Amino acid sequence: MDPERFFDDYYQRLGAALAGFDRRPLRRIAELLEGVRTRGGTLYVAGNGGSAAICEHLVCDATKGARGRSGRSLRAISLSSNAAMMTALANDLAYRDVFREQLRYYLRPGDAALFVSSSGNSPNVVDACRLARARAVPTIAFVGFDGGLLARLADHVVHVPSNDYGVVEDVHQSLMHCLTQYLRALADLPRRLPSPPPGAPIPPGS
Repeated sequence: MDPERFFDDYYQRLGAALAGFDRRPLRRIAELLEGVRTRGGTLYVAGNGGSAAICEHLVCDATKGARGRSGRSLRAISLSSNAAMMTALANDLAYRDVFREQLRYYLRPGDAALFVSSSGNSPNVVDACRLARARAVPTIAFVGFDGGLLARLADHVVHVPSNDYGVVEDVHQSLMHCLTQYLRALADLPRRLPSPPPGAPIPPGS
């Protein structure tokens, strides 16, 4: 096997996936995330394996990276980051309950939930999405392959039409960077003062 041909083939497939997925849902997702930040809510994120690593990275970028000059972070928590909680729930209940039960404890009005699953069929992620919807909390899904159950459950879905886990995860990671850098750019914009009500006196020098 020629490694150069292998690498060229991989990056051609990655380029095709980056160019070929539907970007239109990103606008609504960006608006939703900014709304959560403005309200002081929390974004809960969940995934397994490589998707869990993407979620952890998102938490870092949303919290530290999206602050900008204004210091306005998006509060984000990864449901896979607390090993004691994860293992307790997996041991006492089942592994498929590890995300759903945490959302049952934590979710509040004004929050949102984001799920990452290449297949879209991970039972623990699907169950967590169902609970979030039952709580009327907005849900976001990043999926690949055929989208799976998660693509049919979530309110906002970005589907990467590839059957290669590496390609799907690479695109998902790029989406996290894109969204958090957009939030940083918003945070860097000058804050506008509210307009005075009609008939209000005009300050001297205006």
